[in-house]
Amino acid sequence: MSAGPWRAALSAQAVLAQAAWVGIRLMIGYRALEAGAEPVFLGVVASTFALPALVAALPAGRLADRFGGTRMSIIGLLCAAAGTTLMFAVPGLPFLLVASVIIGLGHLLVMVGQQTFVAHASSKGSSDSAFGTLTAAASVGQLIGPPAVTLVASLGGGGGAAPNTDLGLLVCIGFSLLATPAFFFLRRTDAALREERRLAVASRSDEGGLYRTPGLWRSLAVSGAVLVTVDLMYAFVPVWATEQEVSATAVGLLLALRAAVSLMSRVGLTRLIHRFGRKVLLLISIVTAVASLIALPLVGPYGAIAVMIGLGIGLGIPQPLTMAWVVALTPASRHGAALGLRMTLNRLAQISLPIAVGSFAAPLGVLGIFWANAALLAGAVVVVAGSDAGSATPPQPD
Repeated sequence: MSAGPWRAALSAQAVLAQAAWVGIRLMIGYRALEAGAEPVFLGVVASTFALPALVAALPAGRLADRFGGTRMSIIGLLCAAAGTTLMFAVPGLPFLLVASVIIGLGHLLVMVGQQTFVAHASSKGSSDSAFGTLTAAASVGQLIGPPAVTLVASLGGGGGAAPNTDLGLLVCIGFSLLATPAFFFLRRTDAALREERRLAVASRSDEGGLYRTPGLWRSLAVSGAVLVTVDLMYAFVPVWATEQEVSATAVGLLLALRAAVSLMSRVGLTRLIHRFGRKVLLLISIVTAVASLIALPLVGPYGAIAVMIGLGIGLGIPQPLTMAWVVALTPASRHGAALGLRMTLNRLAQISLPIAVGSFAAPLGVLGIFWANAALLAGAVVVVAGSDAGSATPPQPD
């Protein structure tokens, strides 16, 4: 089946789902600050978004192998919309944690479903290119989500510095619901991939083989470091903005700039890989992100423009490359399980590291937050340098 139709439908779904996700992250951050939350609590909120993956990501990947990623994605979208809706029912900081767990579960199911679908649909082609399409669409969502949500929230706030988070969350719910019709276009392609799902079920008896895959743990470590950086950025940029007296609308535009640069960095990614190799691109991009994180707490709103451009490159290129790296190391029958394992470890990092960084930030403030994150990414550079990321090739099917 031609890749064109499913790529278009999947891209539309990913754009809207990601716009909802980043909007929710921003609005919950502002909602917590309005209630008097400290940086440590913001770290706890970021961790609760990741909590469901510790128990659900690997089973979700196995189910996606068996029943198809599109079904997993539609369930996740509805779950995220329901969690956001429930946030209006009970005010206060404790309920923010409950709502973030529900929303985090929904986002997990969407991500595992979409990534498993891409892995199966591109098993005979370029997974780097296919994951580039998926992550480019996610970048578009990150581009339109923050300014759309913060603009509506700021207008509803009467022009003051504090946004109306209720209105912002309503926009996020709208994005989630608009993403659901893509299911009806994607399910036809997913149905044609039943044989790969049958193979996945047949190989479930040898899960230990997945954990022993050579090089897999290196790819998962780098993937986790990059994803945590994106998470910490959305969680703690409001703290930087509050200290610098930067408005919510300006924060939305800065994050949109970061997303736009990430999107542009993924255009023609396949050609860049053929020219420079996956390993070289990973090293250059992650080093760029390290330098940007070191600079962020030292600059004001105008200097942040250059920082967001650096983060756009540094966080935009590694995400599709680490996904393709994981898929290249595993057979088609375990793609969903491998991506679920990737998500589990990513979320483990997202639970532990934001709390650690938030605690570290108490005495050092914004400087401690972003420099600790830069040190984490520097460790990822070392891992990539000692890996064979550029030579990983897909194994034969089971």
